[in-house]
Amino acid sequence: MLAASRDMAAWIERNPVLGGGLFLLFATLGKVTPVPGGVPVMLTAGFLFGPAVGPVLASLGSAFAAVGVTATGRWVFPGLIARIRGSRFARYEEALARDGIAYLAAIRILPIVPAWVGNLLPVAVDIRLRWVFLATLGGVAPLTVVVAGIGSRLQSLTEAARFDIALVLDPATLLPLLGLLAVALLPVAVRRWWRREAR
Repeated sequence: MLAASRDMAAWIERNPVLGGGLFLLFATLGKVTPVPGGVPVMLTAGFLFGPAVGPVLASLGSAFAAVGVTATGRWVFPGLIARIRGSRFARYEEALARDGIAYLAAIRILPIVPAWVGNLLPVAVDIRLRWVFLATLGGVAPLTVVVAGIGSRLQSLTEAARFDIALVLDPATLLPLLGLLAVALLPVAVRRWWRREAR
């Protein structure tokens, strides 16, 4: 596997544009389904493209996946979405439509909610696709930089398969991510405080 990993990296070095395009497709599909999942994609990005280009490709893959799932879900299941919006979900719809961008960015920051699950949130919420793209891109970028940086130091892709997610939850990594999570949700908290004071 070590030789195969090095051969793949060497091929991408000789064909950076084609390799980047193919990986972007892989990263997009990898964030739509549970397999391979977000973290392996980020690690692979770092291993193949380094700590600078790798996070960009993996983050773009996440954003394209979110937009693709949202657009497809709204197109394929309009009746189901209408029933969801007309059910008990309706009482949360206004708040989600108002603050959904912040929530969408927030759930991307920490690797608690799987990427493919997070992609389902904006399907039933009235958020414009460009904001789905930007919120996903901005939310996932910090974690992607950290994980792809780890991936850039791997010796082979076999190590990516054995990666322990607990390394990402180390306090040195987790605390800055929690700080970013607080920043993402700060507008929601301020808006709710303001509305409460205005009553």
